[in-house]
Amino acid sequence: MVDILAEILDTWPMRRSSTREGCRFLPLALVALVAVGLLSACDTIASSAATNPSTKYAVPAAGDPLTTNTRSPVVHDNEVMALAAHSGRLFAATDQWEYSGPSAYGQVLVKHSATAPWKVFEQTQSTRVQALDSFPIPSNQGMGPGHSLLITQAIVDGKSQIQWLLDGARSFTPANSFTLASTGAAVRSFGAHQSGGVWSVYAGVGPTGILRGTWSKTKHTLVFSPVPELSGASPGAPGLKTQKVTAFSNCGGALYVTINTKMFRRNDGTLASGSPRWTLVYQEPPVGPFNSGLRGLSCVSHDGSPSLLFSTEGSGDVYRLDDLPKGPLADTTLVSPGHPFPGLVSTLEFTPITAISQMLAAEGTTLPATGPTSIDYVIAAYNNFETIKIDGVTRQVFGLEWGYAGGCPSTQICAPSGFNASACFAVRTDQGSSLTYTLRCLSGPQFKLSATQPSPVRSGQAFVSIRTIKASPFGDGRLYFGGYDNDFHPADGAAWIASSTLSALRLGDGANGAGS
Repeated sequence: MVDILAEILDTWPMRRSSTREGCRFLPLALVALVAVGLLSACDTIASSAATNPSTKYAVPAAGDPLTTNTRSPVVHDNEVMALAAHSGRLFAATDQWEYSGPSAYGQVLVKHSATAPWKVFEQTQSTRVQALDSFPIPSNQGMGPGHSLLITQAIVDGKSQIQWLLDGARSFTPANSFTLASTGAAVRSFGAHQSGGVWSVYAGVGPTGILRGTWSKTKHTLVFSPVPELSGASPGAPGLKTQKVTAFSNCGGALYVTINTKMFRRNDGTLASGSPRWTLVYQEPPVGPFNSGLRGLSCVSHDGSPSLLFSTEGSGDVYRLDDLPKGPLADTTLVSPGHPFPGLVSTLEFTPITAISQMLAAEGTTLPATGPTSIDYVIAAYNNFETIKIDGVTRQVFGLEWGYAGGCPSTQICAPSGFNASACFAVRTDQGSSLTYTLRCLSGPQFKLSATQPSPVRSGQAFVSIRTIKASPFGDGRLYFGGYDNDFHPADGAAWIASSTLSALRLGDGANGAGS
């Protein structure tokens, strides 16, 4: 498929649907090249429905090569896991998961200006650099206003380290790092939260749990405790991937975290005897070993109050939790699978399977509701729902991936994994009485897909998913996208980054939902 394009302007039915277990595939071997946007002259299209998309809804995008040096290790990068805007620069975390070379290591990359090439900021010994984030340091933390901290985790010099740097620092240093218990420990997400004048950064470490790094106002660095505040489950927990800490969110004066299908809230300050530091406040039914559970936990404003937004991997459904509790929470006995903590209101906002099916139908591909070629697996908002002001309206932008049951429809193009090969995303617009979701897909010469999908997948042949989205830090009104998902299938250089103008989204002022 090339350029699956359409717009969905619906507020989705308020009903709960169970998370479906999609088909995730077993690992194979792999190989490749990366310079995004290099296209083969033999690129062809599967059908007239795919070759003639409605350009009214296209988002023209330009590929931004991760490297043009064929000798660079970056040519084998397979996924862009995260983008982070920090101190006027744009950083990226990559991996070489499912690359079959002898040294499959991810990188931390940096881009110094809108026209600058991507450069290797740090070459790691981690197959996947999974987490990268930047947090503003509160002005009461001994440095005054205008400072920020970039943080990541990777295996460096044979040790798994959490690393951070301040403002415009040009490298990570041993003084600003914390060594984890083993090279088998990895961070999937970071969060930051201030309580009682103390600012801390939290790391979701698998399989350890939640580690806290407290900011030193005098030394201007983090001091991590090796003792987890919330312990993860043992790695061998049968049928469950309970140790993956998928996201943090600082919302309504409290810090929340999702670990697989559970959501916890931190109790700050001095605890009463027997009170837990972290309280379970929400839980979904268990999922299988290749499903990460709750995704994209983010704080949004709804009707003037803070709310939590998250998705459920499998169905991809997006939910909102309102009326967030105040003060310490002690009682976890009222939480049961599928039921929120008393006081939290679960609202289903968006069902992407329905939206994607409508989008494809608009392009000439009608899918069955169930059975072969129906959509049976969706990941929405891999890391977070990115809040960006577009056309004067505050919106949330997030990437999508979807796969089909029993094989790819004949009018579409899928990666060897069976997941749709396009790069698509959604835009959420919440203006009180008007709540809409709009689908968009990246288009242009560099986003034409190869009708033949080889294994391993190489640069420019498939895009599959938008994992991460960031507004440009360069003041040029652009939006950066990064991604690819191997889905346990071989790839060699499939990682990609691209950008578009904000105006190319054509969302308007929100008066008619998400624009036209």
